[in-house]
Amino acid sequence: MNKLKMTMASLLLVAATGNAQAEYLKAVKPLDGYACMDLNLTEAQLRDNSVTVPILTGPSSDAPWGGNASAIVIARAPLHVVNGYAEILKLDGQPGWIAANKLKPYASVSNPNAHCTPSMMSNGRPGFG
Repeated sequence: MNKLKMTMASLLLVAATGNAQAEYLKAVKPLDGYACMDLNLTEAQLRDNSVTVPILTGPSSDAPWGGNASAIVIARAPLHVVNGYAEILKLDGQPGWIAANKLKPYASVSNPNAHCTPSMMSNGRPGFG
């Protein structure tokens, strides 16, 4: 993963634990039917806190807001798109929907051999292994 993505993924794991102390998280099993996806944003947009990609609670522009997406998301694979929105899995285990045009296949610019595996983590929540 490139440095920005690794930093964001690390922060997400700390946030997901609810504990900034040294709780050791590890992937315990892959999440079948899901794949890592990148947000379809430029590096500058990813660094700009005013640029957000909303996660909605349903596949509609009038669905309630359910949070903002991180740089890497866990998407249903194959991609499940309804009304232009792709189904994702939030890090709290709840489903969500993101505009499908805001997603692109996962790739690391700094390490072309890097891979990302959506996994169930040792704390019982989804994450990246």
